[in-house]
Amino acid sequence: MTVVTTPKTDTSQNNGLLNYRITAQIILELLELEEEDEYGILRPTEYAFRTAMQLVLGAYDSMGDNFPNASVCPDEKGGIMLDWSKDNPPCAIHLFCPSSPEIKAYIYHQNGDDYAGDYEVSSSRLSYWLNWFNAL
Repeated sequence: MTVVTTPKTDTSQNNGLLNYRITAQIILELLELEEEDEYGILRPTEYAFRTAMQLVLGAYDSMGDNFPNASVCPDEKGGIMLDWSKDNPPCAIHLFCPSSPEIKAYIYHQNGDDYAGDYEVSSSRLSYWLNWFNAL
């Protein structure tokens, strides 16, 4: 599986535009991957790509300088996973953008041993969870 990573989020130096541009560029670069490898599909579907870009752009629009860096990788079925994580305190947000509308998107959030999934995915929900993440 191909994983494209960026450094762990450092909220002490907020530069939302740069973080958004890096995240969007990595999502775009996924379209240049080989279609498949021995593990499955590499290149995301158009649906996954559009979903990821719309959610990230919408979250950036509402968060501005508070938008954090994400790691991005395709899944083996044509979807896209975006991850935001930090070590202190240990917490994470995972946004799953599926390969088709028949599969539910979700936002997984974790703070230490507390975790849950949010299946009401929108730019505003992503912004909510990323702001929660930044406040920890």
